[in-house]
Amino acid sequence: MSYKSKTVKKTIISSIFVILILLGLNILPITTVHAETTDNLPWDPKDEGDHSPCGYEIWCYHAFLTLDNGQKWDAAASFVCFMNKTRKGYTGEGSSFCRIRHWNRQTGKFYDNIQVDKFPGPFHTTKDVMNLVYYNNTAVGKYPDYRFHCEDDKDNIVTNMQCHAISSPCWLLKEATKGVVPWGLSGTGRAYFIPRMQVIGNISINGTLYNFTGVAYLEHDFADIDFGNPMKIYSLKDLRTNLKLIRSVGKWCVIEVSKLTFRNPPSLYISTDYFLGWSWSWIALDNGWSVVMFRPTVAQLVENFVPVFLYLTKDGVNYTEIGCAYWKNINVAYIEKLDLYIPLVFNVTGYKEDIKLDLAFSPTTDMTQAFNGGSGTFYCCGNVTGRYTDKENNITLKGLYSIEQTRMEFPLVKLTRHMSIDIETTLPPKGLSISIKRVSHLFGIERYLKIQLRPKLDIEFYIKRAPDT
Repeated sequence: MSYKSKTVKKTIISSIFVILILLGLNILPITTVHAETTDNLPWDPKDEGDHSPCGYEIWCYHAFLTLDNGQKWDAAASFVCFMNKTRKGYTGEGSSFCRIRHWNRQTGKFYDNIQVDKFPGPFHTTKDVMNLVYYNNTAVGKYPDYRFHCEDDKDNIVTNMQCHAISSPCWLLKEATKGVVPWGLSGTGRAYFIPRMQVIGNISINGTLYNFTGVAYLEHDFADIDFGNPMKIYSLKDLRTNLKLIRSVGKWCVIEVSKLTFRNPPSLYISTDYFLGWSWSWIALDNGWSVVMFRPTVAQLVENFVPVFLYLTKDGVNYTEIGCAYWKNINVAYIEKLDLYIPLVFNVTGYKEDIKLDLAFSPTTDMTQAFNGGSGTFYCCGNVTGRYTDKENNITLKGLYSIEQTRMEFPLVKLTRHMSIDIETTLPPKGLSISIKRVSHLFGIERYLKIQLRPKLDIEFYIKRAPDT
């Protein structure tokens, strides 16, 4: 069981796309008035409590903080539990963990502390309300108000935070499946997030206490699934339900893409780095807007047109769900332990009808790295800039983001190590050419061929030692 995972929603949709491809398809009160839930999907406050017995459940937050000395910090915590699913139900056995993380945006340094136990162990939860206790760490509240107390005893950092939601909860896949998501074939789950909360509180760093203000993000996921074996079938009913949900997601994605004209020349970028996993980001813009981005890293697609889900809210109540996007890597980090590359600096452009959302991501902190066997999770924070345009608006954007990127072990990748192929084309009036680059870390070689017909005939070819092997 991978305790490095952050949230169920990421692996849920990674499994969705794999199947689609295979099938061919004490702090001061905050007085701001909170947003009411007006989404077309009903949200029951009882969903904030635990859903035990279930295969997987997580509560987590991330906050952008400004300390009273002017420093910028990020704080995050995850409370997670797993149970073992059988054909007769749940055994009650499993695992749980609480992970506390902080980032100093001035120095770029991160502080990461995780406590892992058998489930339930020290993890105590409550029905109908968020009331979590994990050793000295607590998360309590009910929409729109929450309190968190998290202690990183390894790095001597203690955070006390009170949150007041100024945006409504949003269900994942609310348009495609009315918020019900399949976990491969093993079962289904639900996931919601609150992308903007006002926060106040204090943080003790090596014994020095600072007050802070800021904004935060909260999510809660729960699923009746087999976390470690998403493709295992427990009943024909579950199989029929999941296949129906998968078709609904596929149909929604096809409809979203069919409304648009492709903006870029046909190119293909694939790599074993992107067979299974995800990239998940929360973005808080300075103008009060919020964006949640999820990219399932499946089908080995690296760049250009890739599956990406963007959830944009301008007022905290109404959400635009974008299912068509382009991804461009600017700079990547090589992870020697797993022999793969993780995006650091990258651009994402999403389209929906007349809306165009451009976002450029650049990290300002070091990246946490956590490994479990052949899988790894990588998390950093940074600044985002961009632009929003539609028929009536052309708005410059800037703000802060956090991103978690996970790559999961797959037998074929383990045998072959890193392999990639990049095919780029240039079309008139810019020219006429095609280039192919293939990299194999198993054999330690990189091969490149380019044939250009316009504006003048040119052929380029080389074979050299592959980098980072």
